[in-house]
Amino acid sequence: MVGNTFKPNPNSNLAPNPNPNPNSAFNPNANPAGKPRSQGQDIYIGEGVVIQGTFSVPGKAEIHGTVNGELKADNLLVGLQGKITGTVTAREMDVLGEINKEIHCEEYLHIRSSGMVSGTLEYSDMEIERGGKFAGSMIQKPAKK
Repeated sequence: MVGNTFKPNPNSNLAPNPNPNPNSAFNPNANPAGKPRSQGQDIYIGEGVVIQGTFSVPGKAEIHGTVNGELKADNLLVGLQGKITGTVTAREMDVLGEINKEIHCEEYLHIRSSGMVSGTLEYSDMEIERGGKFAGSMIQKPAKK
């Protein structure tokens, strides 16, 4: 199965997924070596929750519901049921659900086998698993240092 090959950037705050199921989210309680766990800087939007507006998250945004608007985060996880429509900016993105419209990924974008990204995409490094989908235009930019 291709889904077990996710290896985040060594400078990443994304924790490796200890669960062999590629369609499950990474471990939110994991603390990668040498990386302090942010406290009070993360957001979790659960399944069935619909929010609209502009959001800036200094830590990790984990989206399992629906977000309409603008979302900025350091790390972004879009779960299987997650859907974001609007302008999305993050250093790293892990997409099991769906992102639509304008996407800015500063370092690493991983579209899982269940994931769908559509619209205008700017990225530095990207991986699309077999079954993952992208529709739109993309521009590769150098990683921000």
